[in-house]
Amino acid sequence: MRRLLTFGSLLLAVLAPAVSSGQGRDARPSGSPAVRDTVRKSPRDTMSAEERRAVREALRDARLVNRRRLAGDSTTRARLVAEAASSAFGSPEARAVFDRARQAREQQDSALRAYRATTTQRMSVHMGARRLGLEKLLFRGENVADIAWRRDVGVRVRPVGSRMTVPLATDVQGDFVSAVSIPYFPGREQLWFPSSDFGVVKTEVDDREIIHPLARGAERWYRYEIGDSAAITLPDGRVITLRELRITARKPDWRTFVGSFWFDRDGGQLVRAAYRLSTDIDIWGLASEETKKDVLENATLGPVRDSVLRARLPRDLYVRDSVARVRSQQARRPGASPADDEPPAWVMATMRPMRAKLDAITVEYALYKGKFWLPRAHSATASADVMFMRIPFRLDEKFTYEDVDGDFTLAALPPSRTPAARRDGTAADSSVVDSSVAEVQIAVAVGGSVKNGAADADSVQVRRYGRGKVTQCKTDSTWTRTEDRYDRTLRIAYDLPCDMTALARSTVLPPATASDEELFDLRSAEQLVDALTMSLQVPFAPQRPTIRTGSDLFRYNRVEGLSAGVEVKQVLGAGYTLRGVGRIGHADLHANGELSLVRSSGARTVTGSLYHRLNAVNPEWAGALTLGPSLPALVYGRDEGFYFRAYGFELGERREQRRGALEYRLFVERQWTAGDSNVVNTFSLARLVSGRRFRENLLAEPGSFAGVNATWSRMLVERPGGLRLTGIARGEAATGTFEYARGSIESTISRPVGPLAAAVTGSIGTSLGRVPFQRSYVMGGLRTVRGQLPGTQQGDAFWFSRAEVGTRGGAVRPVVFFDVGWAGSRRSIGRIQPQRGTGMGLGFLDGLFRVDVARGLYPYKGWRTDLYLEAPI
Repeated sequence: MRRLLTFGSLLLAVLAPAVSSGQGRDARPSGSPAVRDTVRKSPRDTMSAEERRAVREALRDARLVNRRRLAGDSTTRARLVAEAASSAFGSPEARAVFDRARQAREQQDSALRAYRATTTQRMSVHMGARRLGLEKLLFRGENVADIAWRRDVGVRVRPVGSRMTVPLATDVQGDFVSAVSIPYFPGREQLWFPSSDFGVVKTEVDDREIIHPLARGAERWYRYEIGDSAAITLPDGRVITLRELRITARKPDWRTFVGSFWFDRDGGQLVRAAYRLSTDIDIWGLASEETKKDVLENATLGPVRDSVLRARLPRDLYVRDSVARVRSQQARRPGASPADDEPPAWVMATMRPMRAKLDAITVEYALYKGKFWLPRAHSATASADVMFMRIPFRLDEKFTYEDVDGDFTLAALPPSRTPAARRDGTAADSSVVDSSVAEVQIAVAVGGSVKNGAADADSVQVRRYGRGKVTQCKTDSTWTRTEDRYDRTLRIAYDLPCDMTALARSTVLPPATASDEELFDLRSAEQLVDALTMSLQVPFAPQRPTIRTGSDLFRYNRVEGLSAGVEVKQVLGAGYTLRGVGRIGHADLHANGELSLVRSSGARTVTGSLYHRLNAVNPEWAGALTLGPSLPALVYGRDEGFYFRAYGFELGERREQRRGALEYRLFVERQWTAGDSNVVNTFSLARLVSGRRFRENLLAEPGSFAGVNATWSRMLVERPGGLRLTGIARGEAATGTFEYARGSIESTISRPVGPLAAAVTGSIGTSLGRVPFQRSYVMGGLRTVRGQLPGTQQGDAFWFSRAEVGTRGGAVRPVVFFDVGWAGSRRSIGRIQPQRGTGMGLGFLDGLFRVDVARGLYPYKGWRTDLYLEAPI
């Protein structure tokens, strides 16, 4: 099976912005205004490539004009900015640093004539099914390229290594070189952001995009305070003084930043920065907001669009475009409106959460020849939560300069052409080079390899790279393609080998086993991120509360039955969010609730909560308290968890780390049994057809406790296509009715072995003191010993080991396994025969989804079938 994937389809919204950064083109969602306003082509389209480009540019300008009209006239905007400026600056020095930085951003230094540099880039996307658990590598892309720029010529890029890794696939081919970043060109934006919005300097604020803190009009959205200072002494004795400008958004808005920005005090050049979005992105909320704005804009766009197109286009082209637009509107279904582009309510309620978070971006510049500030390193860390999946994203790149302002020669760039022009008569002209303006593409083979017969080799090359490659490679071993980026303000020529697969075999590429720490100066980036403390926040500015329900607030278990929740949330500002959740189950009719005050600074989150809730005995192994583990309980009446009730107060913190996370909480709570009177009558779909009933819940020992528990997870070794080693440590200590401490460690090692893949998981835990029944270890079930019943053994100590062997390809993988484990009194280790189970399974997406058929060997000797998330292989 073969599939051709773009980054947008492979990595959804997480990776698409970063790819558009590398390409320098507007890679917007298909429902966005920029795409809806593009020229709609039909089979009878007679426009040339240049005519279509002229129409697109006129439409874009019409939309910008309309936005300005809706935002008010220039006099009104200037008055609002002047009023905001009076409260935007904490001191006159902050205003002075800001003014110099804005001037340097807009004017830039025109003395630099040329440079030659090497860029090294790595982009990684992982995916996991639990907040603290295994995260599988979904995609990794790496580039090494030589870049040469001359002011009178342009940019030439010579990729010397390019590699893509998709562990789910048996073979991967494609084109990743368009993701290469250009460190400098005239008009390049000093700040870096993984989006085409920050490609070139835009002097004015556009409130539909990310709002640059130095753009004209940004004072309405930001406040500026002076921070620390630093001095750099150059070899010639000259001292450069740096000043920190601490910039915060006036209110929580995903379009604005908070961050620490360091500028050359005298010249205003950006030297280093660390920043993040001022709030997380609620993807569905953003979609609704953008749709409403589109409806408002489109209601007034028609006359403006007609006036701009009439003034900008030749009469014949204007008439043809108007006719095509009328036909397109007539082709829409009756009654359709822009508001119909909003996802249906049932989709938004089902696919919850849909949230993206940008933890940190760092930018570092270095001074060359005592006068040129050029980018040295970029780093970005982000994540997305999509239903039960967590998708971390990391991007690092560095630039090393071989020649700055040198007098070297650079060959002139060929002309560029768009794919739309390939149908023109010049397509057969071998002197014209096709421009690859399509997305970075990946060809993925599952269960085989990406191969093409000789008969269709040329057609595949034309489809993937354009006609220019085939034409040039008939007479040469290299070929050149050109791109126009940023509305044709920058032309880039790529000098590429005809054998594109040679880039993946290049010895210049870093070893696949090299860690991020070995390739990039992450210590410097982490020092910058340290500035993003809890104190660097937007001001206290409460926003309107939101009320919602959704799939992430539903669950199903042996105690509550179907439990539906309602969430009320209010963003307060200063990093605080107030969140309340109430729920009730149909089986026990017992109300539960939780009121939390959360404060976050990106990678660090502190939470204080009052709660009355249902807890799982061993939440790391079992417990249908979220949607994913609830599905087996609902579908076939099997709940792996045991539960008790608790009310109390907790104060916790979560720290996101580059290769793991640390989470801990202090708690004071009352615990008691969850009861069992209604459990056996709980409805399940399986009971309708087979009469299956839930097993009884375990009884808890009532008690009051004060204590602490913590979990630390870490990716210890990660070699794409090779060895992976993860570790999780858990601990808890409490005093009160009983005094106890308990701790465990768990580690999983996996690696390919020839045509197979193998994984071994080992875990051990013990305790001290008198452990209450509900805090003991319950052994048996799909997370410990498959084939055995949950609760087969229970005690204050445990150990287990699980071994799996499957095929190497991860998209669909048959697996065989064997598990062994024991739980009981720590005084009787080795005296009781351990549980055992074996079986086979079928994994999908490298173990993200898994179906197992297990046979218990001891003590239970029966068959069990389980469907679950997140297996080692």
